Amino acid sequence: MSSEITQRLVGSSGAQAPFMGKHAHKLDPKKRLTIPSAWREVMGEGGVYVMPGIERACLTLMPQPVMSELMSRMQGLMLSNPEEMDLMLTVASESDHLAFDAQGRIRIKDEHLAYAGLEGEVVLAGAINRIELWEPNQFAARSEGTAGLAAAARALRM
Repeated sequence: MSSEITQRLVGSSGAQAPFMGKHAHKLDPKKRLTIPSAWREVMGEGGVYVMPGIERACLTLMPQPVMSELMSRMQGLMLSNPEEMDLMLTVASESDHLAFDAQGRIRIKDEHLAYAGLEGEVVLAGAINRIELWEPNQFAARSEGTAGLAAAARALRM
């Protein structure tokens, strides 16, 4: 990975560059999805990890550093604890590593697409350290059901 991309990803504080904004894209006839070029640059050449959203009807895309941090935290779990073993198994078996093709597309497994109800249009929403993929109507319903920026500002004590 180039030092410029590493700097973008890690930044001067050691934190990952944020994924912000939202984009509407379509799955192509082969069910491939184009990731915006600016976000691909932040993700780097290592591709992206995908897993189902946690208690959300979406998919989560994570760059290598975010997945590495998650895996690092999970390595501290106890193999003698059945619940922690189940957690490791679930995260690992439900996740997938995807490489970008020459046009910046990824091909997400059918089971993941079905989980999130993705068939044509897809909303790619920046979520600071990850990207969430939503079916447009589900994303709109989620947005209507949240308290919005005012509640977020209160939660962050802004």
